[in-house]
Amino acid sequence: MSLSAGNHYLRQGQYDKAIAEYEKVKHCDVLGDTARFNLDLIAKKTNRSAANESKLLLSIVMPVFNVGPYLDASILSVLNQGFSDFELIIVNDASTDNSKKIIDMHASQDSRIKAIHLDFNTLGGAGIPSNIGIKHAKGKYIGFVDSDDWITPNALAELVNCAEQHSAEIVVGDFCTFHEDDRSVAKSYDSASWQGIPIGEVLSAKEYPQVFRISPVPWRKLYRADFLKSKEILYPEGDYFYEDNPLHWFVLSQTEKMVFCEKVISYHRMAREGQTMDASTYKLSAICSHLNTIASKVICQAPKVDKNVAREFYDYWYRCDWIAARQSDKRVENLIRKQMSIIYNKCKGVIEPISDRANFANRVKQCTAAYQDIDLTVVIPSYNCEEFIRSTIQSVLAIKKISINVLVIDDGSTDSTVDIVKKIEKEDERVILFQQKNRGAGRARNSIIPLCTGEYTYFLDADDYIYPDALERSVIAAKKKQHDLMFFKYRIEFYEENKSRGMFNADAELWKIVDNCNGHDERKKAVAGLINYPWNRIIKTKLLLDENIFFGGTVVHNDIPYHWHSISAAKSIAHKNEEVCVHRKFSNREQITNISDSRRMSVFSALEYTNEKIKQYCVPAEIESTWRKFSADLLKWARTRIPEELLEDFSDKEIAFLSKD
Repeated sequence: MSLSAGNHYLRQGQYDKAIAEYEKVKHCDVLGDTARFNLDLIAKKTNRSAANESKLLLSIVMPVFNVGPYLDASILSVLNQGFSDFELIIVNDASTDNSKKIIDMHASQDSRIKAIHLDFNTLGGAGIPSNIGIKHAKGKYIGFVDSDDWITPNALAELVNCAEQHSAEIVVGDFCTFHEDDRSVAKSYDSASWQGIPIGEVLSAKEYPQVFRISPVPWRKLYRADFLKSKEILYPEGDYFYEDNPLHWFVLSQTEKMVFCEKVISYHRMAREGQTMDASTYKLSAICSHLNTIASKVICQAPKVDKNVAREFYDYWYRCDWIAARQSDKRVENLIRKQMSIIYNKCKGVIEPISDRANFANRVKQCTAAYQDIDLTVVIPSYNCEEFIRSTIQSVLAIKKISINVLVIDDGSTDSTVDIVKKIEKEDERVILFQQKNRGAGRARNSIIPLCTGEYTYFLDADDYIYPDALERSVIAAKKKQHDLMFFKYRIEFYEENKSRGMFNADAELWKIVDNCNGHDERKKAVAGLINYPWNRIIKTKLLLDENIFFGGTVVHNDIPYHWHSISAAKSIAHKNEEVCVHRKFSNREQITNISDSRRMSVFSALEYTNEKIKQYCVPAEIESTWRKFSADLLKWARTRIPEELLEDFSDKEIAFLSKD
């Protein structure tokens, strides 16, 4: 336990270790006040801050993924700075090219480099790797460098000197772009947004709200580390790209000490293969996730919202309509606008909309009327399931007592699945088909989450089916009392044997406990122990979106984050004592549960990610105990499905994970 360990180190006078342990104790923990008291005690004893501020002046964070051709130049541009009081934290997001070798080569030659290699590619873009870098940073300031860009020879000195001179929390520098093909150089694409902003003076967004309109990129900014920590600012984590946008709003809305520096800091590479602007069109609906995340933290959670900040947010909301207008499918356009309407209404309940745009009211009406209000969105990921997809969708379309839509996301099928869904799509306007390259069911579901506009959302597998009347009753019951989660029973069908049974024995035994629970915490602990199937519950879409709940990014074990994150975040959990979903089990068809190869190593990625999500919430000790038991049991099970040549590596990772708090 962190408090006990901290007390042990405190008695021995090992203050750095004591601080590290005390800081692991959550503020909302029953022992949080004691930990904070002891941190203050150390500060008085040692005449230093409890944060144990390092003498290192600057930490540079560089997230890396498959940028081998450009990586040398980027690293060298940092190492060859005239300014040298820095560390370079390179976080390799499981690159599959030669990036790891390049990083290790430079790390072996320069002790300022701290290399962190991740075993599995994380969700989203640079957000999670950047957060890992931030958490490892020791410097007074934190900066970022894109791994396919390069920075100017005096960039770091310019930013640090400006920060030191003005005691700034944020310094914003300029940049240039260059085109990958013809190497043409251009001024920063947001230069017009600088008009009217004083250069070299301390300012805030309340005074100059136009600062929100500059490019949100972090690689032209310097952040004071204690500012980020005190405001608990990190990148939002989830399966969407352009995480820079919410970070931009988090920082600018809270700082009172921002300085603009006109020096060119970075040369940003444009139009290289693999950049996120190549994302398929409907995936740009991720802007809805950004809008909702910004709205939740900047507008809805702030103790007091400055009117200039609110005005700028509503204008940002207005401008985001370009994403909807860009869609080739009118139904997708309407879904995006409906989601924008939901976000607008959430903010309107907190602060009166402020806008100088003559067309603002019409835009609000357009978004409100874009798509009908519905009770339930059903998300179905599909992959080579031509034998079952029609019956699966038809079982959902048989629902009549509540309003629904069905979002089918095909994950690169090579059989006739897509053709079948397209035919159903023409027959019933409630069905919308999306397509992506094969990335696994978790990533498929995640790509559609920003488009879920039903009051509740249900994730159904493409080879299963539901009892429509039972699902209707569950949604109606959940709506009546506005539950965050509604669990229900399922049935197992052994397809080839033409036999079926009720829930698996472990879940059947737990269900007896669920059925006799009295309080919320007791029910939360009970349902946490259920097998992590996504189709055994419906989730309130507001919770799904506000808490950035996603499935994991790996092929196997991607249900784990969704299961535990949804339960940890929920404030009202209920259950319906009837079977809703029929889950098919196959003997002759590949299923995720049957995989026994190196992909099973991703269990550690799933557990690490989920563990971080659980830590965001003050869950009861009983839930943490259930989580630890689940983790240990899962690792024991996964070990039997790991190739022999990976067992030693598996054991090392198992010990490391289970030894964590």
